[in-house]
Amino acid sequence: MNSRQFLETKLNELHSRFNEVQIRYEYRANTNSHIIEVIPLSFFEDNEEYMNVEAGIEEEFESSFPNENILFVSEDSLTEIKSPILEWGYELIKFDNEVFNLEFVVEGFSECVEFQDSNNYALAA
Repeated sequence: MNSRQFLETKLNELHSRFNEVQIRYEYRANTNSHIIEVIPLSFFEDNEEYMNVEAGIEEEFESSFPNENILFVSEDSLTEIKSPILEWGYELIKFDNEVFNLEFVVEGFSECVEFQDSNNYALAA
C-alpha cells in the first residue's frame, strides 16, 4: 500500500466516524507533502476524540512513510488546499444534461459598427 492509498483509507474511516466534517486531500510532489483540510474548525477545537484519531493517523503515517510529510490544516490556515485530489462531505453538483444549448437572438443588426466615445482625428486636406 502506498501513502496515497493509506491516506484514502484512513480519511474515509475518519469521515465515516465524524461525518459532520468536510475533508479535502491534496498531494504536493514538489515538497512530498500530503495536505489534509478538515473543516469546520469549531468541530475539533474541543473534540478530544477527534484529536486522538487525527494524532493516530499522523503517527501511523510518519512511521510507515518516513520520507513524506503529512499536514492537517483547517479554516484560515496559511497552507491552503489548491487542487484537491479527494473530498469527503462536499455536495456534488450534478447536471441533467452535460451539453448546454444556448440560443441567441440578435435584433436590430446593422452592417455598420459604431463605437461610442471614439474620436476621429483624421485631418481633411
